[in-house]
Amino acid sequence: MIYQRRAIQRRLNELRDVLDGEAVDKLVERLNRADKDRVAAMWELVVLHGLSKCGLLQSEVALESLRRPDIFFELGALRLTADVTAVSDEGLDKDNPYSELSQLIEAAKNKLKLPMGGLDLRVRSKHERTKRGVRTVLLLPPRGKLQEFVRQTIEPQLRMQLNAGEFPLSISIDDNDIGLDITIDPTKSPYNSASFAAYDMPSIKDRNPLYSALKAKAEQLRGAYGITGVIVGDGDCVALSGRSTSSDQLSTSQIVEEFFRQFSSVDFVLLLSVRESRHGWMPFQAPVKQNDASLFVRPECDARAELNTLFQTMMEHFPKPVMMPVNGALRAREDTYDLGHHGGYSMRGSDVIRLGLREFMEIFAGLRSLQDNGARNVDAARKSPQKPSHLQAVVLSNLMAGRLPISIEIIKTDEDDNDDWVEIRFGKIDPAIAPLR
Repeated sequence: MIYQRRAIQRRLNELRDVLDGEAVDKLVERLNRADKDRVAAMWELVVLHGLSKCGLLQSEVALESLRRPDIFFELGALRLTADVTAVSDEGLDKDNPYSELSQLIEAAKNKLKLPMGGLDLRVRSKHERTKRGVRTVLLLPPRGKLQEFVRQTIEPQLRMQLNAGEFPLSISIDDNDIGLDITIDPTKSPYNSASFAAYDMPSIKDRNPLYSALKAKAEQLRGAYGITGVIVGDGDCVALSGRSTSSDQLSTSQIVEEFFRQFSSVDFVLLLSVRESRHGWMPFQAPVKQNDASLFVRPECDARAELNTLFQTMMEHFPKPVMMPVNGALRAREDTYDLGHHGGYSMRGSDVIRLGLREFMEIFAGLRSLQDNGARNVDAARKSPQKPSHLQAVVLSNLMAGRLPISIEIIKTDEDDNDDWVEIRFGKIDPAIAPLR
């Protein structure tokens, strides 16, 4: 996810000292379940934990309406009730299923015994104009008919071209409902590519994922105590990403202002995301990820300064982000753990090596070898051409020279890392496995 599991666990532990165990157990259950809600639970956790360091926090306090918002918070004269949610472009992705189409075409290629990769998928689009604005829609078959479309339209054309000895394979479809250009040439690349118009840029104030997420929470806050608000975490939503590719794209400010205009039950909206920035001029330096927040307060609310100070302090207790929301949302749907330092290593001469502790344990347990170079999918990696492992060559060289380890030390990292290191030091030549001298 966006934050490391160790950082998440510490905050769960500390939150148990503030909230009742059942509330935390519910968060744990959601965080352990591989689906899109994992990201929402993650944002709720870090917000609750951060606020718990700032004042008196309660969760799911029943209102007269019997609704139970996520947050009831008090700090001096400041009292606020808020709900936490996450927003993504999943609904737009389902309406524009280019990724699923690419996967189905790849499956058809495999069926026809074509090599992996080499697919270039270009999707055309149309602009739907309404009285309220314009939205971009990709010219693709409906999601539910994709499999039939590939089986009845794409696969027969590929087979026909293969039988005719044509190469590269090429298919072009252009009508009112579907617009595709497909080229397959595995000799060019082992990877697939796709290009399409940006369909997820918000262009209608009250018809976009952010507005819909805010609207869903507004009714729950009617009749709530004190200042009311919605805290929205980025679950892979372009509206929160800070990216802008078109002058027609609406800003988050415009969307939130429209929300305030239509719903008087909410006093503030806090948008949480992650931003990347590069420090230094060296091109190989990895960008730095930082937590990011945008606070919007209804003009009639006179607590802007207090809210701004509170949320700045809250975010000082947030973990360090290690993934952007787009990648965090993808990983949240996987039921496996992220890789650690797999494939990474360092050496001091030839007698001291360091590799990831998790990879070391998996090698020790027989699940992988050094030759696998830390691959996530070991079976798939072994079926593909592999580069020789330099680390394995060094270990083998020490063994053949009769040098055995004399110490194995665990190098601990912090909560912002998801793996430790193991350092192995080789000794002098041991006559137990070397010729006598």
